[in-house]
Amino acid sequence: MPTIKQLQAFYWLARLGTLSCAAERLHVTQSAVTKRIQDLQAIAVQPLFERDGRKSQLTPFGRELEAECVKLLGLLQGLEQLKSLSHPPVRLLRIGLTEMVALTWFADFLRHMKQRYPSITVQPEIDLSLLLEDKVEGGQLDLAILPDFRTSDSMVRVGVGEVQFGWFAAPGVFGSGNVHTMHELATQPVIEQSENSIITVACSRLWESAGVRPERIYGGNSVQALAGLISAGVGVSCLPIALFKSEIKAGSLDLVKTSTPAPSVSYSCCFLKHPNAALGHRIAEVARDCSTFAGVSGSAAGRTVRGGRGFIQP
Repeated sequence: MPTIKQLQAFYWLARLGTLSCAAERLHVTQSAVTKRIQDLQAIAVQPLFERDGRKSQLTPFGRELEAECVKLLGLLQGLEQLKSLSHPPVRLLRIGLTEMVALTWFADFLRHMKQRYPSITVQPEIDLSLLLEDKVEGGQLDLAILPDFRTSDSMVRVGVGEVQFGWFAAPGVFGSGNVHTMHELATQPVIEQSENSIITVACSRLWESAGVRPERIYGGNSVQALAGLISAGVGVSCLPIALFKSEIKAGSLDLVKTSTPAPSVSYSCCFLKHPNAALGHRIAEVARDCSTFAGVSGSAAGRTVRGGRGFIQP
């Protein structure tokens, strides 16, 4: 009879693809994962993995066992949650978030999490959205609060709001109150984040659809750093408007009116469908309650990043 530890090792190896990732997810050594897989294979009546040197390649029987593991591990998680109602264990919840979330409502989210789920310790990780989404899919993060851009059958997305971006320039670079084309905007160097930034990808497609090739320079992955470069007259950049209302009011930054609207980005709480979907939906509810972004209704699954007059498809 296989043990729970053997089935967990098999599930995470099948899900993540390598012994090292499975061992990291289970907080054990690679040799421990190897031993559990070997013991499980000895019990199984048929091979679990294809014999081509790639242990992550499942046989048809292995895929059937993986589906049964999803059900079993889901039931075990439900039992653990029932037990935790009277004696809640301390749990570490690894949450990925972008700088935009960190600078706006994430502190309020942490306060609400402490009140509602005192047994959960939140460990945040701030990075670019595409990198964080990969970590959720790979099991290194439990969930992440990210812009909607890519779709995945293994992911659940619960909308938490929408952020409007705008083009910013140093005061006096463009005429106040005038509406400018993308060609006029491109007379200034465009300061960007790295290629792993959603807004960099969205703006690249705006430039392409407008038939414009501006000078593009890398300004770092901090929107605050980009704002400093704009204020110093280095160039223009596309930034979240809500973060810089005080700078606009003080006159240190100009929000440029453009004939082609800057992108707006829908954000979601993203997590795997298995095995932590129930917990993910509860955390997403807290995130929606705390979010200061423009409101959303229903699930954000399948949304796209908007820019210009249409939709920018992922």
